[in-house]
Amino acid sequence: MRSNSYFGFVILLQMLYNNPNSLQGQEITFLMPNDTELSRIIITPNHLEEFLLSHSIPTALPINNLLHLPTGTVLPSSVKNRTIAITNRGRANFLVNNARLVSPNVCSSVLIRCHGITNVMSFGNPAAFSASEANPPTTSIGISEIKTRQLGSSPSFIGPLGAPPRMK
Repeated sequence: MRSNSYFGFVILLQMLYNNPNSLQGQEITFLMPNDTELSRIIITPNHLEEFLLSHSIPTALPINNLLHLPTGTVLPSSVKNRTIAITNRGRANFLVNNARLVSPNVCSSVLIRCHGITNVMSFGNPAAFSASEANPPTTSIGISEIKTRQLGSSPSFIGPLGAPPRMK
């Protein structure tokens, strides 16, 4: 991850991972803005967990599985009332909310997947990380439905269960 300029996001994740009530042992996919984009925002310690979880999907999704999701799909983020809208115009123009996916499968383990995105995602509310976002659209699908829709080859996992993700 560090070689792809996602060092800042990794540090934020390490800070969260050191919290005993954090993500340990859960499947998750992180949508990671690069260091340049992270340097343009201010994240207070009180909003660190909310920021990181709003940039995640509560299941491990490799790029091949994401690419099968059609435009208009709305995924839950790991923050209640925050959703991630998919615009799928192919591998070169795959959008999550307002951010384009540019570095697929940056990290990979049994429980964690990471994909680099062009910028910090917005959630339709100008107030940073506000919990007062509107109800998600009726086209939302749940994680269990995503898993049943996953097509293509089985993901190849790197590292043992629970091990930190490794660079590709």
